[in-house]
Amino acid sequence: MNSQVFLRYTELVLRQDSQFSSVDFLLAYDWPYDVPFIRLLEGELRAAGLSFLPVSPESLSQVMQDLKSGRLSVFAFLDRASDTDPSFLPLDSWASANIPNIMNPGPLRRRVWHKTNLHWEFIRAGVNTPHTIPLPALRQVPVLDHLPDISPLGLPFSIKPDLGGGGWGVVTNARGWSDVEEARQQLPDDDLILQQFVTPAILEGRRAWFRILFACDIVIPCWWDDQSHLFGHAVSIPERDRFQLAPLWDIAGTAARISQLQLFSTEVGLTSDGWFVAVDYVNDPVDLRMQPHAQEGMPSDVARRLALALTARIRDLRRSDTPGIGNE
Repeated sequence: MNSQVFLRYTELVLRQDSQFSSVDFLLAYDWPYDVPFIRLLEGELRAAGLSFLPVSPESLSQVMQDLKSGRLSVFAFLDRASDTDPSFLPLDSWASANIPNIMNPGPLRRRVWHKTNLHWEFIRAGVNTPHTIPLPALRQVPVLDHLPDISPLGLPFSIKPDLGGGGWGVVTNARGWSDVEEARQQLPDDDLILQQFVTPAILEGRRAWFRILFACDIVIPCWWDDQSHLFGHAVSIPERDRFQLAPLWDIAGTAARISQLQLFSTEVGLTSDGWFVAVDYVNDPVDLRMQPHAQEGMPSDVARRLALALTARIRDLRRSDTPGIGNE
């Protein structure tokens, strides 16, 4: 990564951290595309009288020194970096032991990264899911004792790594066992899942596919095109009532109870026969790209609602001054 991206956008951290003896919200990130949302969140937090410190790879070392020395204390923490940049793992570990409020605690986050950990829990909770067949990694089980019956998946079907997200390693047009074998060869260290392909209904010319954002009990279902991967607007109350989309809110609430995370997204398709099907169960870290900075980002008004939800949670916790996010 170009370090100048972080240097340019994290002037606050690099030049003003010596002024802080206490920070209300510390956010670790390693993706430059997070920066527009971080700027938005910073504005909302400051408007609420709360201090904010985003930590990038460039500022990580100094922040760790300040934390360990006691020069900097932190009230709440969110890690959006250690899953992709191991240099942030010591910060995540230190935060778990020393910061009273952890949003999306590491053990809970790591559990939801495995799709099969959530698949059966969603079913037990009454949420519809695609027919799914788990397969062990090729390196773990080179030859399967019995080939599973893939006919219930229909054609085409999807092949996905059990661990991960963001579309990495996903095959969306598999049509037979030869495609499965090829995927196992390409990803020999990954457990895979074979998943029924969900075709959404068409509602007034739009595909009935939704990316639902969840932030501290605030649910924001958005229209989302599963083919172009582009957001539409947030589902309005009249649309919710006209198309009978209230189950989107219910599914997000169920995902929150199962995952125990405070910030995530999930994807749901509405089929032509009226079934709401959870396709991507819990996405963490949630994609915080926003328009107009990224074509595939969420609408700017949706991003602001997320920022306001995070701000409200930190403000309410500060007022009560009682730990209450992820490590009571």
